[in-house]
Amino acid sequence: GIDVGSGTTGLITYMRTDSVNLSDGALGDLHDVIVKIYGSEYSLKHPRQFAKKSKNAQEAHEAIRPTDARLIPDEIRQALSPDEYKLYNLIWKRAVASQMAVALLDSVSIDIDAKRQFVFRATGSSVRFPGFMKLYIEGNDTSDDEKKEEEGMLPQLEEGAGLELIELKPEQHFTQPPPRFTEASLVKALEELGIGRASTY
Repeated sequence: GIDVGSGTTGLITYMRTDSVNLSDGALGDLHDVIVKIYGSEYSLKHPRQFAKKSKNAQEAHEAIRPTDARLIPDEIRQALSPDEYKLYNLIWKRAVASQMAVALLDSVSIDIDAKRQFVFRATGSSVRFPGFMKLYIEGNDTSDDEKKEEEGMLPQLEEGAGLELIELKPEQHFTQPPPRFTEASLVKALEELGIGRASTY
């Protein structure tokens, strides 16, 4: 355990498990933290339950989660090494986000009339209500600008609004074959196919 100001305590549950179950006590704590930090509109009326992905899932333990969701990562950062903080922050965010309201996205198309000679069309999504995305977006390893481009997020625009040309990028895109397995995607495939177990991946 680690001393975070109230004595030595373990910060996460048993880590060698692929279980997706959370105890009723943990669900209650997560709900209270969400309401306190983000407000009741970001909480769920009924806890979200997840089905196991693989036939060999270990159900003897809970999912990996903070032992006390009220231990907010930034508030205990000084007690953790940089690597411990990164790991605890990831576990805390994923656990809390798993019990937050869904994000509401609108599919939108924007036609840009350039000097009445050219029409450019952008299609993508705009966020109506961020829900869990306010806290956590999976694969959030790139800068905000790169992330918006990759996810096809468009800014909020009003009809008839004037736009300023910043840059033109003449690019051509081709359909790409599926990427090779990464360590994470290989483990996910093994789980879905029921091959092996968490300790052997």
